[in-house]
Amino acid sequence: MNFNFESDQLDAEGRQQVAEIAERLKAINSYKPTVVVGYTDAVGSTGYNQGLGQRRANTVARAFIEAGVPVDEIGSISSRGKSDLLIAVTTADPRNRRVTVGLAEILAACRSYRDVQLTEAAVGDELQNDLMQRVGEASARRTQLEGSRRNSPAFQMAGAAREDCGKAAGLATDSIRKVEYAKRGFCSYARLEAALK
Repeated sequence: MNFNFESDQLDAEGRQQVAEIAERLKAINSYKPTVVVGYTDAVGSTGYNQGLGQRRANTVARAFIEAGVPVDEIGSISSRGKSDLLIAVTTADPRNRRVTVGLAEILAACRSYRDVQLTEAAVGDELQNDLMQRVGEASARRTQLEGSRRNSPAFQMAGAAREDCGKAAGLATDSIRKVEYAKRGFCSYARLEAALK
């Protein structure tokens, strides 16, 4: 949704977009948190635009909550200010004045599987599909890395991700260990991605 110049208020079109997105968020019942990010155009200082982007993101997050999206489903609310322009111009292009909304990847980095925000409420088809996808991707990476004999940490993490995600996927939905192994699998997978960079 887009904003007027120097404004952090939703116009009629923005309110309609919030209402539509809120209904979709309530309907999908995803275990992944909602991520709200505010942006600005290129006009003005970096500090001012960082604050304006944050105010825009806060406005949208509040509107979601008012529309019935549970507070605990809103993951992060942040600003990129003018550092990530959609249209690379130095003028006040209205397409850059926006807020984006998406579902977060379960983690960006992982020090310990205990850091993974995943609860028993997450167990369902979406989690199962994510686990199976990671098993396939980790297996493919392990095969690729085994053939090249390079990047030993990534090779080890591919094996760990394949094993942990596979164990989690193989457990019944009512198993108390499913969430624990899913956390381990997601953490190993995040470490694999970090090792590949």
